[in-house]
Amino acid sequence: MSITVASVWVFGIGCAVLVAAMIGLGRHWRGTAAGELRVVLTGGGTGGHVNPALAIAESIRECHPEVKFLYIGVAGKAESVIVGRSGHPLRFVSSAGFPGLRPSFRLAVFIWRLGLGMLQALFILARFGPRWLIATGGYVSAPAVLVTVILGRLGIAPTRVFLHEQNSVPGQLNALMGRWVHRVLLTFPQTQGYFPNNGVVVGYPVRHSIVLKDRDEALAGLDFQVPAGARVVFVFGGSQGARTINRALTAALRELLTERGRLFIIHGVGLAESADYDAVADTEAGLERHLSSDQRRHLDGFYYRQRYFHNIADIYSISDLIVCRSGAGSLNEISRLGKPALLIPKSNLPGDHQVMNARAMKQAGAAEILFEETVFEGGETIEKVAGEVLAERILGLLRDPEKLAAMAAGSREFLRRRANERILSELHGDRSCPNGIADGARNGIGKYPPLLNNHRLLQVLRTAYGCGPDSYDPGAVIPDPDDLTYYRHRAEGLLADRHWSVRNLGVKLVGLTHYREKTPTLLQMLSDRTPVAALKRALGGDFEQVGFIRRNIVEALRILNRLDSEVEAALLKAISDPYYEVRAQVCRAVAHFGPTLAGKRVWHEALRHCLGDRSFEVVVAAARALGEIGVDGRTLEALLELREHHQWQVRNGALHGIMRLFQRCVVVPSTEVLAEVDRFILTAPDFQPDFLIDRTYRAIAACAGARKQD
Repeated sequence: MSITVASVWVFGIGCAVLVAAMIGLGRHWRGTAAGELRVVLTGGGTGGHVNPALAIAESIRECHPEVKFLYIGVAGKAESVIVGRSGHPLRFVSSAGFPGLRPSFRLAVFIWRLGLGMLQALFILARFGPRWLIATGGYVSAPAVLVTVILGRLGIAPTRVFLHEQNSVPGQLNALMGRWVHRVLLTFPQTQGYFPNNGVVVGYPVRHSIVLKDRDEALAGLDFQVPAGARVVFVFGGSQGARTINRALTAALRELLTERGRLFIIHGVGLAESADYDAVADTEAGLERHLSSDQRRHLDGFYYRQRYFHNIADIYSISDLIVCRSGAGSLNEISRLGKPALLIPKSNLPGDHQVMNARAMKQAGAAEILFEETVFEGGETIEKVAGEVLAERILGLLRDPEKLAAMAAGSREFLRRRANERILSELHGDRSCPNGIADGARNGIGKYPPLLNNHRLLQVLRTAYGCGPDSYDPGAVIPDPDDLTYYRHRAEGLLADRHWSVRNLGVKLVGLTHYREKTPTLLQMLSDRTPVAALKRALGGDFEQVGFIRRNIVEALRILNRLDSEVEAALLKAISDPYYEVRAQVCRAVAHFGPTLAGKRVWHEALRHCLGDRSFEVVVAAARALGEIGVDGRTLEALLELREHHQWQVRNGALHGIMRLFQRCVVVPSTEVLAEVDRFILTAPDFQPDFLIDRTYRAIAACAGARKQD
């Protein structure tokens, strides 16, 4: 008891000391904030978060030359490199990306690092005493924002908190904290719905250094030589680099080298240098892998690479085409200079915001889109763009100067202008635009229909397919070819998910989007016999690709409506699958492909074997399928043997099969044959007010009568 009492006293004294410290810090904070203007900038991880913060800082300094800034970031991230060159003091705190609520070691690490970061941010902020805290997103900004919001709610911190959201769909931190901050500064009008009370559309702040320069002036500022008269293509994947883009470019160089002397490639490799991905090392390995030693020698005067371009305005200015991701920062910088772009959006991000951004710029006529594909390579699932495809798209655009000129014109129209002025207005509490600025700039994203989420997409496609499978065309449901391409790639990405339910959804969408190029992947999954763990087997599981997935793969193959030797072999193997729904679905697929499979002995024997299946659903489907592929009296004999089956559904299925034999002119409905059909038991337990099996029988009689008249 004495230990418990002592513990309570220690805990109470600790809390009292902490409260007293917070009150003392709060007084210091309020006193500092009331004096000279001090501003904390936070946000990072990538240049897309850092650069907007620096652009806002430039505008604040123009209005308040004596302002003091402090940047809070995470060590080893993009802000370490970019902010260091800006001259702003930089302090680091601990933070980590949110791994989701599923209990895991990563979640524990996240909680620990966030808690430590908040404690560090508390003392940094209290000592600096900012009047404004401006956060531009990324988990880097979480500790400072959370501490300031909490202390503000407690009446301790007087700092006003502003979030800037660069994308059309808000990031996790902004979506969570947006309702508690003073103002959320939005780039796109669509984001207003996420922050109806305190969101205001201001646009994207672009650094003052991002201006279009005279080509000769820009060339003079470079550390490398560009051949006279060469078209320049600038390829980069953001400040950290993009594995997809880096690998695609190294593979594309072999094709692009044919334009040596007429083409010059500038490659921003990226700052990423971690165990997961080292941009420079991976790019070097790609060059070794894709190019011969002779081809590598010819890269001089054709290809130049660098980790990061601090003088990116010079690179933009001399570029005829830009190939990059579709983060809001890159798009707005490109638009400010009126440059055409080939965009490769990163897939599977929250809200698909890069895809939405790319679609917006394409709608404005400023860009073309090249989507990633999800592939299995080297034992892992990765997003990939084929090098030959990238080379083809680059060369195709460069060979069409009229299209490039039109894209450049569209690019200049895309940017929401005067964003910096609007942001200053919000910081000072003036909701009106300074100098009466009207926002007449066009922004294409408002004119594009929203992307459907996976389940809504499935619902829309299923409905269309159910209305007429014979005339079904996903292109009629999704008229924009780029959207359909994206949905296909998104469906493909679901196939690699570790959760079977997500893979199952991917299988359905691959079929309904008619993504025939993924047929080999479906066949691989269908034949995968990787066993599940012992506990799952005890609960009825069999393989990692569960029965529902295997069944829906067969259905997807039927919807794709392509039967080649590989598909046929896979179906023949699957007809003996341990899960009855798979066997039944194969029988339905055989019926669908009946005109192609009719007369094949191996299929006739496989279906005859299914007539003895322990599952009546399989027997029904097999009986119907025999009616589609049977070519002689042996099929009729097999179906007649089911006339006294104890399941009425089986007898009904057999009658359907016999009717199809009549309709296909395989069997003549002679008096003897009809006498055998008359021996079917027509009773059933589901009188509605007539029996379904009886209706089938009458349909056979009508069919036989029509055949006799012929």
